[in-house]
Amino acid sequence: MNLRRQLVLLSLCTLALPWAGCQYLRQVDQALSQGQMQTLEATGNAIAARLASAPELVAPDPRRTGRPPGAQLYLHPLESTPQLDGYGAEWRRRGLQPRVLADSEGEPLAQVTLGKRGRQVYLMLTARDASPSYKDPRVPGTSNGDTVEIHTAHQQYILPVASQGPVQAMWYNPRRGEYERELRIRGRWAASPQGYQLELAMPFALTGGELALRVLDRQRSDGGTPAHQASTLPADGRPGMLVEPLPALQRELEHFARPELQLTVVDQEGFVLARTGRDWHQDSGQYASGAESNWLQGWLNRQILATDKLPPLPEGALPDTLTQNRATASQWFNLPASRVNGASEERIAAVSVPVVTRADNIVERPLLGRVITSQSSNALQSLTESAARRLWLTTAAAAGLVLLLLLGYASWLSWRIRKLHRAAQNAVDSSGRLRGEFPRPYLNDELGALNRAFASLLAELDHYHQYLRSLASKLSHELRTPLAVVRSSLDNLAAGELDADSRRYAERAAEGGARLSSILNALSAANQLEASISQAEREEFDLCDLLQLLTQSYAGAHPGHQLALDSPEGPLDYYGAPELLAQLLDKLVDNAVSFAPQGSTIQLALAADDETYRIRVRNAGPLLPEGFEQKLFDSLVSVRDDGGGAGHLGLGLHIARLIADFHHGELQAANCDDNSGVVFTLTLPR
Repeated sequence: MNLRRQLVLLSLCTLALPWAGCQYLRQVDQALSQGQMQTLEATGNAIAARLASAPELVAPDPRRTGRPPGAQLYLHPLESTPQLDGYGAEWRRRGLQPRVLADSEGEPLAQVTLGKRGRQVYLMLTARDASPSYKDPRVPGTSNGDTVEIHTAHQQYILPVASQGPVQAMWYNPRRGEYERELRIRGRWAASPQGYQLELAMPFALTGGELALRVLDRQRSDGGTPAHQASTLPADGRPGMLVEPLPALQRELEHFARPELQLTVVDQEGFVLARTGRDWHQDSGQYASGAESNWLQGWLNRQILATDKLPPLPEGALPDTLTQNRATASQWFNLPASRVNGASEERIAAVSVPVVTRADNIVERPLLGRVITSQSSNALQSLTESAARRLWLTTAAAAGLVLLLLLGYASWLSWRIRKLHRAAQNAVDSSGRLRGEFPRPYLNDELGALNRAFASLLAELDHYHQYLRSLASKLSHELRTPLAVVRSSLDNLAAGELDADSRRYAERAAEGGARLSSILNALSAANQLEASISQAEREEFDLCDLLQLLTQSYAGAHPGHQLALDSPEGPLDYYGAPELLAQLLDKLVDNAVSFAPQGSTIQLALAADDETYRIRVRNAGPLLPEGFEQKLFDSLVSVRDDGGGAGHLGLGLHIARLIADFHHGELQAANCDDNSGVVFTLTLPR
């Protein structure tokens, strides 16, 4: 893994900044939520203390004291008069919570909803009965089938169930000793998929403030014992009270009203006695217009805050966790997005505080009711979201800046390392000579120290290479004087009287001295030629014409081999030193002739493209040993096996390579693809 990727992975640690910010926001959100709950509890305690000091505001009717739970029925305030058709469409649109009537086995038998508008009490009852039994006129009795009974403070009314039609409410007249119809009770029966429905209206004065219902389910219309029955009538036979909102309590509660705060007072059974403030289900749509365009932002904020899944806020009734308690209780609810026109979900905080009066410090009177304070978290959520936006912008900018700095620093380090790598790779040519001066950095860090160490090492190697290059000329100069002494001594010795063996040894020593002298002369010539190459003059000439003239000369000089040239037609202009190129080709052809079998063909070829000229010299014969493709052009390197004969010191191809370097070209040697011989390729830039 390169350095840049390592630093990129290291830069991912900057993601800890947004994570820490999210944790901080969650702590802030929890603290704000706890503070909101404490504020609501303080408000509820203040209202509960005020109501405890005036218990008549919560319980103005003393008749309710001591009544068993479940006996009372609640009258919902109605905004419009229902149509008495038996179908109850208006009741379902209002979303009022019905009262469930269960039989002795706990199974729901019916449900009823009561409301009040003006001086009239309205009732909507839905019963579950797979096989309703209607009144049979052949059987004696007021109601011999399914029956609904209404008990008021002064009278009992029997309503025989019918499949369709108006309601006939019968009451017993003791003076006449018979049942009579109560015309002030109006209503209508209607069949339903579950059984039957009843919708009726009666004057509130007729109830006397008390009302109880009983539903009788018979299997047959024979007036026998009901198979199932459900009732709100207590065991003592006295109907429960009709509970409805209290105007005096409503006026008192409005003194504590504040924006975005809902205050509700309920009695000991959870019936709403007064309410002020925002209705979450009815008024939530008007608060959603500003949030519709930011639903994505709200969703992101909820993911950041990791809010726990909250229970939905019930519609039409208060949850038991707030109404069925004697101690202070608090809970968070969720107002679904469907309630706010598709906008983000809204959280509702609710606190329930009991209203209890105390006779002294020990005895505690019965529970009068509860004060429920609820408030939306929109204000807190807006504050948290604002902080979240600022935090995200800050952390994103900081993380982005750190990431850019790390990437820039990594790119700079990577650039310095690549620069050092290229400099080290191109510092020495194929002959081992230093190509210019190795760059030295100006920084004093570890990479700078490594760069300077490379420069010092290459300088030492260049000095050693220069020493090796000059070693041949130094040896040639130093050996000439003792060699001349040896040769003169041998000449003097040969001029005297020698026996046959001594003369043979003297002649052999003279031959060795001559060979050594020729070697020294070749070394001196090579050094002089290398110096003369750098001073050669360039000129414009036709490369194709030069190869044709040279090929003709080689054919005459080497009659034992065939010379062939493959070149394109037309002039190929080149700017260089023609004498040096001719000398280079002389070395290549001489090398090819010395290795090629007698009578074989030495192939010369010239090719050109848009950027280079390529000259090839190919000969049949033995292949190059493995690893000698580049060593072949070094000084004093040869692969000939001439038995120690003189004249082949490995300087010819070395000189050829020096000429190629002078023309900024490249000289290569390789075996032919078919292993039939060796091919030398000279590449010259155009």
